[in-house]
Amino acid sequence: MLLDKTLLDNTIFIVDDDENILNSLVVFFDLLGFKTRSFSSAVDYLKQLDDTQGCLVCDISMPDMTGMDLLSELNKVAHLRPTVFITGVSTVKMAVEAMKLGAADFIEKPVSTDVLLDRVMGAIDNFKPSLVAVNDYKTLTPKECEVFDLIIKGVTNHDIAQQLCSSISTVEKHRASVMKKMNVDSLALLITTLPKLKPLGSALACNA
Repeated sequence: MLLDKTLLDNTIFIVDDDENILNSLVVFFDLLGFKTRSFSSAVDYLKQLDDTQGCLVCDISMPDMTGMDLLSELNKVAHLRPTVFITGVSTVKMAVEAMKLGAADFIEKPVSTDVLLDRVMGAIDNFKPSLVAVNDYKTLTPKECEVFDLIIKGVTNHDIAQQLCSSISTVEKHRASVMKKMNVDSLALLITTLPKLKPLGSALACNA
């Protein structure tokens, strides 16, 4: 299968404690033309974080640190890559938690390589607009993040001022700054940025 060069500019980061699965996934993505980096544990992955563009393919059930724990840690340090989870045992609760943490997808083992490639390609493609919104969001100050959270919940400036023990004029300044930094000029457009911020998972104030 010939893949677009732009897509192949992404590195596939694979984390799995099962050596056979890890090696087979590395071979699969290598043959497609991707660059790959493999890790036998979530801890090893955390030790080698960098800004390389790519997608994380991660097992969930691993000793010492699970895939869920890994994504939670990545959220705390705001290190974001589109993430596709694979697992041998899944529940609805687990899938919901994965999505809340910002996972792009969730696949049960045994994994079909065609399905995995499709999900990885989708995760990378969908992450592009998210990255712009996420980078905008990361420019907000802690107080602006609080105001952002309340604005998208429909809270009025007056009530925001009360909740944050601040003046209405100060809230208005924070609100204007949020709008400018998020590159929107209306509440409706600000709300449309929320789905794009999904990769932030629990690091997003309104998910806390």
